[in-house]
Amino acid sequence: MGTVTKRRRARRFQIPGGKGRLKRAGVLSFFARFSGPLPVLNVSKGGLAIKSEKKFQRGQKIKVQLLTPNEGPLNLKGRVGWQEESADDFYTVVGIEFMPFGNGFGWNSLKALDVLRRLEDRYRK
Repeated sequence: MGTVTKRRRARRFQIPGGKGRLKRAGVLSFFARFSGPLPVLNVSKGGLAIKSEKKFQRGQKIKVQLLTPNEGPLNLKGRVGWQEESADDFYTVVGIEFMPFGNGFGWNSLKALDVLRRLEDRYRK
């Protein structure tokens, strides 16, 4: 797998046993189901990288449900920033950028940001 070189605004950290579930966002997403649990490679306050069997389009809006030990599911809104296929084509690593946090339409809640900060404090080494 190639190397993705990007400037990060927030430090990434790993959550042992962390999983995520994905579904496309949009008008019909209300009726869509989340995927099964997928391995989360790393997380930050700005986004996450996750292994997926499905491919997505860059810029595509997506909903993420982050599943971590000792926390309830954390629902986040984001968009696909990048993706890379594995060398064996069995999965794709998808980089998801979180939408802004605050009170704007389509934004993530400030409560979700607080949970990400707590996770960062717990798992960043």
